[in-house]
Amino acid sequence: MHDLIKAAIILPAYAVAGPMLGAAIAGKRAMERLVFCTMLFLTALFPTKFTLMLGSIETYRGHTKGFEFSLIEVLAIAILVAASKRREPGWRLMMPLAWVYLAWCGLMSLSLFAAYSPLLGWMAVVKFTQVVLLLLAGFHFLRDERDLTGIVRTFAWMVIFMALICLKMRLIDGRFRTVGTFEHQNPMAMWCYFLAMPLLAMGLRPQTPRGEAWLCLGAVVAAGLCVLLSVSRAALGAFAVGCVLVLALAFLRGASKRLVTVTVLGALGAVLVSAFALHSFFARMKEEKVRGEVGEADLREVMIAQARAMLHDSAVGIGWNNYGIANSRPVERYSVIMEEWDGSRGFRIYEENYGANPLTESYYWLMLGETGYPGFLGCIVFLGATLVFALRALRWHWRTAAGWFLGGVCVALALHYAHSTVERVLVQTKNLSLWMMTLGLVARLEYLRKQGRRLPAGR
Repeated sequence: MHDLIKAAIILPAYAVAGPMLGAAIAGKRAMERLVFCTMLFLTALFPTKFTLMLGSIETYRGHTKGFEFSLIEVLAIAILVAASKRREPGWRLMMPLAWVYLAWCGLMSLSLFAAYSPLLGWMAVVKFTQVVLLLLAGFHFLRDERDLTGIVRTFAWMVIFMALICLKMRLIDGRFRTVGTFEHQNPMAMWCYFLAMPLLAMGLRPQTPRGEAWLCLGAVVAAGLCVLLSVSRAALGAFAVGCVLVLALAFLRGASKRLVTVTVLGALGAVLVSAFALHSFFARMKEEKVRGEVGEADLREVMIAQARAMLHDSAVGIGWNNYGIANSRPVERYSVIMEEWDGSRGFRIYEENYGANPLTESYYWLMLGETGYPGFLGCIVFLGATLVFALRALRWHWRTAAGWFLGGVCVALALHYAHSTVERVLVQTKNLSLWMMTLGLVARLEYLRKQGRRLPAGR
């Protein structure tokens, strides 16, 4: 009955409410802007605030534990309906990057033929295929620089909102590792620095009004605070590298008083942060050295060994969204790898303790284990296409507001794709949604490049 109630909400929302809202806001740019910025801001909230799930398996630890539906997708439908109502010459719903993404989803779906549980695989098909709506919404929404300004301001308030939650967790709740509105600190930290890179770029732009520049730069500081409070060393390193790269792109356009001032202040801030963070960093290095001396394999390596064994057994993987059952009891084949590792460390093995083993934290090994070579190939092609689109658009829009924004996005994408070797955040709903909407904006700016046009100033 619970699922029937959810279905009674989901179906009308997707089939009626979304299209009706789109028809109501069509041609009203302020309203369309509000809807899209709301889509972005929803990723700053707890997932339960904007998602419903049918057939939920509460104990499952995969990409999704049910058939997931999202308010963000309902609003995306509204944006697409509004865009279709404008009836611009040559309007088409689909665009090249969306086709590449759907082709990748198709390649990953091949793994369902070898899946331990096809039902779990279909849950992934629904979740990941539906988010193409967000990619398309970003593409069809962005029309002029006023839209871009609204997006940047929303980015800033999203990060500031997260920083306030993290401060509350640390100062009032007394938590050492803050997670914000996420289940774990790593996706929160990566979400923050993903937003921080384009914000830093826009804050450095000489033409950005002073008040808006302060908002952007203040949000970058807030993002850095969230990363620090998450105690995620990899995210802190990515944040620092990203800031340096964005500053370098800014200097390539020419030095300015604002750029030099922010660079000096940023360097001083880095020195202060290092004074507090390096002790923890060196402690971790000492821990790794001791671990290496006693020959203890890291848990990450053990989980990768499981994924490698899955790929060895099936070239198309063991089933999309099936890793969580394939690597755990009662399936013995891959659970034994972890059990042998625990045994080598002197633990007594009780099979009942291995019914929900952790998933590999490497996004790419997770892809290889679950969807095999076809899914991994599709992944590399899609990620490569997004970087090519972003870099080509960056070159074309170089000195415009869109170009500054794209510079930050290029850095954020490169960092995210590199960081995904050790974190699987691109399968998590909030990070995935933000990623898809941002790629839609990139695809729009690349489309303008192909047409030989810039982003209009707007009215």
